[in-house]
Amino acid sequence: MVGKKKRKVPTKREAGSGDPVYSVVLLEGDSFPVDKFLKQAAKLRIDGKAVSGIERDKNGVFSFNVSDQFVAIIHVSAPHPSDDLEGPLTTSWMWPKKPSIEGVREHRSHLLITLTCGVSGPVQRRRTLTAVTALAAKQPGVMAVFWPDATHVIFPSVFVDMAKVFNSPGAPPPLYLWVDLRAFRNDDGTVDLFTTGLASLGHMELEIVNIAMEIGDLREWVIDIMNYLLEHGPVLKHGQTIGMTADQKLHIRHCPSSFGHPGKVIRLEP
Repeated sequence: MVGKKKRKVPTKREAGSGDPVYSVVLLEGDSFPVDKFLKQAAKLRIDGKAVSGIERDKNGVFSFNVSDQFVAIIHVSAPHPSDDLEGPLTTSWMWPKKPSIEGVREHRSHLLITLTCGVSGPVQRRRTLTAVTALAAKQPGVMAVFWPDATHVIFPSVFVDMAKVFNSPGAPPPLYLWVDLRAFRNDDGTVDLFTTGLASLGHMELEIVNIAMEIGDLREWVIDIMNYLLEHGPVLKHGQTIGMTADQKLHIRHCPSSFGHPGKVIRLEP
């Protein structure tokens, strides 16, 4: 039920100083079923935690709490800025062959979902944001989900299905949703890959160059590496080696990015 009392917005002192994180849901039409969404949100469990304090104000913002985190959502009656979407629409690899991703350019409005407050780390915050975004993505008229941390556009049912699998206590994070794993094959048959989104989780981005692997296998290996980093911290030290097998040895370097990322990255190379 939507509350009628005016919300006292939590301050950082009251509810922690977690940095804001957000997602965008792109809509085919000019409306969004807010009441239906909020009724479903009232039954939502995110890592075992219930939603509370559901409200909808006169400015069109609808909001609720998940533990000490505050989720605010607004329906914007205009397309999301095209400059943010142009690259992701061109390079997205988490999209089926049909319908064409080109249709997303014609979206008419969007939801901006923002999570603030709380003392949880970046992984837990994004778990919460993912669950809320997945619930929004299940509603009629959704064309795509845009995850700004990774700068990629994801097909709604793909996002919903992955979020469902990982929305349970103890489950690994849905890194395929949070981190773009951009890979391409070189003229000599080797593969390069770089991540976008790992920095938002507190680690340097990963870059792998000139590796002889299939792209799908490489992505799965990188997911394993990222999970290890999230669990154990920054253990990939400059000058060490790493490999998927006992015979494979890639050199670890902390160096400037070859793909335009700011600052240093972790590069793995033969």
